[in-house]
Amino acid sequence: MSYKAYKSYLSNCKTTVRDRNIAHTKQVMNSTFSQSPSYYQVSINGDDNQEVWITDDGDIREQKNIVAMNHPLKMGDLVVWKDRTWLCNHVDDMELYHRGVILICYSTLKWLDDQGEIKEAPFSFKSDTSSNFGIQEGRILMMPNERRQITIQKNNETEKIKKNRRFIIDGRAWKTVGINRLIDGLINLTLEEQDLIPADNLELEIADYNGNIADYQLRVLNVKDTVAIEENQTLQLNIELTNNSKVMEVDDQITYSVADETVLRVSPTGLVTPLKKGTSKITISFRNISQTIQVNVTSSTTNNYSAHITGDDFIKYNMTKSFTCSFKDNGVARQDKACFWLTESDGSTPTTLASIIEQDGQACKIKANNKKGRVILHVENSTRLAYATKEIEIKSLL
Repeated sequence: MSYKAYKSYLSNCKTTVRDRNIAHTKQVMNSTFSQSPSYYQVSINGDDNQEVWITDDGDIREQKNIVAMNHPLKMGDLVVWKDRTWLCNHVDDMELYHRGVILICYSTLKWLDDQGEIKEAPFSFKSDTSSNFGIQEGRILMMPNERRQITIQKNNETEKIKKNRRFIIDGRAWKTVGINRLIDGLINLTLEEQDLIPADNLELEIADYNGNIADYQLRVLNVKDTVAIEENQTLQLNIELTNNSKVMEVDDQITYSVADETVLRVSPTGLVTPLKKGTSKITISFRNISQTIQVNVTSSTTNNYSAHITGDDFIKYNMTKSFTCSFKDNGVARQDKACFWLTESDGSTPTTLASIIEQDGQACKIKANNKKGRVILHVENSTRLAYATKEIEIKSLL
C-alpha cells in the first residue's frame, strides 16, 4: 500500500490508533488472563464464575488486590473467594480492566428490621484509634468505652440502619453512635460497647431479639381445609396475613402454587378458576410460611327452584291469618328470605280487599277488609328464581 493510500485509509478509519491499541491489548490480556498463577473464579454479589486476579497486598493478610477484566468492579462488592467473604473498599477503572482492594469480612452483622425480620450484612473491621476513646459518665469511675469501626455494603437494607441500632459482635453488645454514608457503595459504622440486656440473643448474635422477632401467620378466611366448587364457578380466596397478631396488607409477595394445573388455576390475586372435574391442592405462601387447602371441582348442576305457600284458602271479614312459604332447589330445601305481596285475582292489579300487616323471614300475616272477593298472594325468594302464588277468598262472617 502506498503512503498516500495508507494516509487515506487512516483518515477514513473511524477508530484512532489508541483505540486499536487498546482493543489489541485487551484481546491479548483476555487470551492469557486465565494462565496467571493469580487467576481465580469467584462469586461477586452472588454472580458465580467471575474471572479475576487476586494478589497479596504487602504484609496485610486481611487485605488483597483484585483485578477483573470483564466484570466492572464497584465499591461495596462482596467477593466470595476460598470460602471467605471479602468487601471491596477501593476501585480504579483502568479502562482495560478494573482493579481494587478487598478486605476480609470477619463476620456477619445481624439485626431485626421494623417488621421484625432478620437482616444480615458481612462486615470488615477497621482499626481506628481516633474512635476508641469514648467516656461514659454517671459512674463512680470515668472509664473509656471501647469503640469499633466496621464497614458494610451499602444497599436497601443497610441504608435503613440508624443511630442507636444495637448489634451483637463477638458475644458483646454494641450501639451505633456514628454513621458515614458519604462513600459510594459503603457504609462505615462507629460502634460503642454496651451492656447486654435480656432481649439480646447471644446464640443467634442478634440484639433486641426476644419479643421483637417477626411471627407471621397466614390464614384463608373463607376456606378451612377443603372446599367444593362447580366447574362453572370461581372462588376468590380471602387471605389474612398477620405479624405478631397485627393484620398486614396482603401484597404481591403472596404466591399461589397448584398441585394439579389441569384441574384448576389460580391468579396472582387468589382467584380460583376450575378447568375440569377433579381435586387439587393449592399452597399459599408468604416468605417462609405457607398454608395448603384442597379444592374439589364437581360437575355443574342445573338449578330447579320451586316455592310453595302454606295456609288457609279463605279469610273472613276483618280477621287475620298467617301464611308460610318454603323454597327448594332440585327438591332440596333452601333457607332464603321471602318477599310477599297481594294483588287482585288478575294477578297484577293492587287489591283493597286485604293487606299484609307483617312479614318476616318466610312468613306473613294478612288482614281481610269487609268486602267479598278473591285475592292472590305472591311470594318469591331473594334471588327471584323461586316463585309461587295462592288464591285466597275473602268471606263474610256469616
